[in-house]
Amino acid sequence: MSLLLKRRSRSETRPNEIPEKAKQPETEMETKADRQLERTQHNARHPHPHASEQNLNKLGLVSGGGTMGRRKTSAELISEAKMFLGETSGAMPLMATGGARLVSTRRPITPRESGRVLYGKVALAGRPPSAFSMRYLQNEKPSTPRQLPALSGSGPATPMPPRNGALLCQSSTETLIELLKQHRGLKECSDETVQHVNAILQELYTRVRKQERNFKRGFILGGLYGLVECSSPRVLLAVARVVLALRVTGSNLTGACKLIFKVARHEQHDALFHEHDVLELLIDGLGHASPLDDPEACIYAYGCIRFLTASSAQERDDALNRNWIGLEGSAGATNPVSDPVTSPALTAISAPLCPRKLTGQQTLVSRLARHGAVELMILHLQMLNEAGATKRLHGPPLHTLYQLSAAMRALADVSQQQQRLQLQLQLACPHLIRAAEVSMGELEVQANVVRTLSVLSEDSECCETLHNYAARIGLLLGPSCAGGQCSERLLAVLSRLGYMLGNILAKHESARIQYFQNDVAMEYLLNVLEQLNDRSPTSLALVDAQIKLIRVVANMSVNPEVGAGLGNVRSLGSVLLQLLNTTSNELEKKKSSEQQELLHATLGALHNLCFYQDKQAAVQPLAKGSLQSLIDELSASLASVLGTCQTSATKVELARVLGNLTRNERARRCFCASGGLSLMVQQLTKQAAGQDYELRTCAIGVLVNLLGDGEQRGPFLQLRGAELLSLLLRGSLEQEDWFLANIVCQALWNLLIDGQCAANLCQNGNILDEVSDLLADYLDEERLPTGDNDNDNDYDNDDPDDPEDNRNEDEENRTETDTEAHDALWEDFALVATDLLERIQNNFDRQQQSQASVPHTDNEDDNDVFIEEM
Repeated sequence: MSLLLKRRSRSETRPNEIPEKAKQPETEMETKADRQLERTQHNARHPHPHASEQNLNKLGLVSGGGTMGRRKTSAELISEAKMFLGETSGAMPLMATGGARLVSTRRPITPRESGRVLYGKVALAGRPPSAFSMRYLQNEKPSTPRQLPALSGSGPATPMPPRNGALLCQSSTETLIELLKQHRGLKECSDETVQHVNAILQELYTRVRKQERNFKRGFILGGLYGLVECSSPRVLLAVARVVLALRVTGSNLTGACKLIFKVARHEQHDALFHEHDVLELLIDGLGHASPLDDPEACIYAYGCIRFLTASSAQERDDALNRNWIGLEGSAGATNPVSDPVTSPALTAISAPLCPRKLTGQQTLVSRLARHGAVELMILHLQMLNEAGATKRLHGPPLHTLYQLSAAMRALADVSQQQQRLQLQLQLACPHLIRAAEVSMGELEVQANVVRTLSVLSEDSECCETLHNYAARIGLLLGPSCAGGQCSERLLAVLSRLGYMLGNILAKHESARIQYFQNDVAMEYLLNVLEQLNDRSPTSLALVDAQIKLIRVVANMSVNPEVGAGLGNVRSLGSVLLQLLNTTSNELEKKKSSEQQELLHATLGALHNLCFYQDKQAAVQPLAKGSLQSLIDELSASLASVLGTCQTSATKVELARVLGNLTRNERARRCFCASGGLSLMVQQLTKQAAGQDYELRTCAIGVLVNLLGDGEQRGPFLQLRGAELLSLLLRGSLEQEDWFLANIVCQALWNLLIDGQCAANLCQNGNILDEVSDLLADYLDEERLPTGDNDNDNDYDNDDPDDPEDNRNEDEENRTETDTEAHDALWEDFALVATDLLERIQNNFDRQQQSQASVPHTDNEDDNDVFIEEM
């Protein structure tokens, strides 16, 4: 039996508080190279200094500095948890409050269009056509055909000037119009003809922009009439520029918008829009239009903007989701932990995707933003909302809303690096929410509006605005399933509403409370979840909608008040339990990434909810189908799924849920009655020397809770559990993984509380002797590095402006931070290990004194330790 070490306080175990005089002789003999080598060797021995700290939260563990002799009150536990989270939030970016964690998902599934079409497959009654033929441009007021004015002099007309651009500026406006009329009906044309016609139109445009007073608007429009069927996109844009420069309204404005749309619908023409100011002229023209009085002009104009700014938006969606999958695959899970500020999916959004086209897009978007396009769109949106508030929108105004929201969505897709545009889009958020309400019943239009909002919710500034409307957005779920039918388009709406709400609830605490306290919004959410559960999970759109809506529950329940309250909400427990069983069964039949993500989203929601179900709800009777009423069934199902699961990432998620759930006494007993104890021993036996660190730590955390029940300690010994814990302790100490060693000590503590178990182990003293030797050896402070870096720069002749020196300094600072974190973990381990060593010594002493007596029963002053107290 090893010598028992004296209990040490935190101040006694803190290496940095060694007296300066005691440290001085050693540091004088060291060199900088020696210290760097020592730190390198230390880092090599302990490759995961932060992994343990992050897994502390994933297990639902709370770091405490006290001993294990007294059971702490719930108030003390909550206080410690808050203090711990506050102290370490900067070091652990994947942490969420209160032992719960946030859930992130991919963007909703977006249907792909083969090309640029105005409506795609949408069949809206009375919509303007995607393809059209322009037959005429006309005066704004009917007038008789005009005769060309006679030129100066008498006799025959003056001959037309040759094709010389230098002579065009010397020609009169009437001459320019007559030149254009010579090309009336022009369709196919040579490059030389295109250049000539463009030169005439450019000269005409210059004069119109100077607001000449000696021409009539109808006269010029009449000269442009014959060019609208030309096949050259350059000519069409040049004609549109002259028309818009005339500040036309009505049908002439609509005609100009159609011309621009005709060019913009082909992606290969995008470069032409960088050559002149046609986009600015288009915005000026829309400024004279009303979406109610001139809806067709708005439809085609916003269609142009949508095409030009969203040319690679689909590629961006694909890349975004590929990045998300790749990021998750590297972590071994498809449902990541995320914090209220940055989740893996949102981090991927900020990456520069599709650089080949993004620069051109951003240039056009910047021009539109500077020229007031977004402000105009918001104004038109307000006008449509006001009209829709008094009378249901239909026909062209409704189609205008469709195109306007799609154009705004395209702008949002490429606005990440343009602060001005982001601020403008932030102002649009409340109006888009109102538009989603106004378009209720018009599923295609509402889907477009909600899609725009879901993209805006990815931006932190827009999300800041949207969080004030969380419950109001939730109300949009209600009428969505009122008819009982779930079409693909309806599922798309539900998916995007869920995605948007999930983003909001991931960032804002007040939104979680606001949503939960709105009874109608909660009722709608439960109704939709129930209806989706009643359908066969064969459609990808259905699974995607379920993923996004379950994420709403998961992120909402991060809040303690909400998480506790959701435990007794009707039908929520049955929904999650059914999803757990159905999805795991589907995965047994056929591996599917979508089903895997749904299972992980479900486990994420259960993880958070179970954290707050450690005690039986005070409110009785329990609501039908609530989580509290299904603790027994849930415990058995988790054991069943864990027994058949073959995926390591899913096992980790299951262990995390069990780590929270088994804090509940009834859940522990039901889980063990379903073979849970042997399952956990099997997992730890496989992972004792394995590579899956997360699974190992989570499984030990579950074991700590299970051994808190006296009836599980005897069966655990029969499963050779004591030998397993000894093996795990040795492995963690050899790796200097103080976090893992800490929770193994907690499991041993709970095991040795039982007098009979302690007596059995003392009689066969090999295991406890080995544990004692290990603890005594690794509690020796001489094993720790001194952490002294005060003289690291003594041998440097560093130039403060040298970037190489700055890099070295950054590396040294990081090393010092890692060392401090490592030392803090060792201090926590030392406190727990010292208590355990004393308990082992007391058990040996007691065994020697009472070998002939009845085995010692549990001490009244000894309490079980559960995960929450660590």
